[in-house]
Amino acid sequence: MSEFYKTKLDWTDEFVKNNIEIIEKNYSKFPDRNRWNCNVHAIHEDDSDALPLDYSFLRKEYDKVVEEFCRERGHELKHISIIWYNYYKTNQYQEPHRHGDPDTKGFTAVHYMIFDKDNHFETRFADKTRISPTIEQGDILLFPCNWLHYVPPNHADSPRLTTAFTLVIK
Repeated sequence: MSEFYKTKLDWTDEFVKNNIEIIEKNYSKFPDRNRWNCNVHAIHEDDSDALPLDYSFLRKEYDKVVEEFCRERGHELKHISIIWYNYYKTNQYQEPHRHGDPDTKGFTAVHYMIFDKDNHFETRFADKTRISPTIEQGDILLFPCNWLHYVPPNHADSPRLTTAFTLVIK
């Protein structure tokens, strides 16, 4: 069984259409704001000074994905982290990082909301033997949260948008 889990979320395009104005307004206010050492616009669900996306909708839909994932893989869910989005315009990137410490039992989820497979990079891994499956807009990808991963600089003229969260298992 692959350590990756991928499924398509058919509501992605509609969600982007309904929230892109909020994302652009936040971007204009905080173009490279993030909690890390990189150059990406990232807003977390608990960032009170930014306009919020419809996080209640995201949580409800991501709960369904996590429930199915845990059922299929035989995991028992402990909790789901806060949700955040990453918006990459030209030359923006995400540094190598992992979610949690190396002993955390869980999975990182990345939902590719705006993703042009011909011009954007999928999530990359420091361990070059780990290769992301083919990604298309609307896919959500789960992988072990202790894997060191990153996003190379966006060289496209079009933005790349992902949402992410971590699910911790017992």
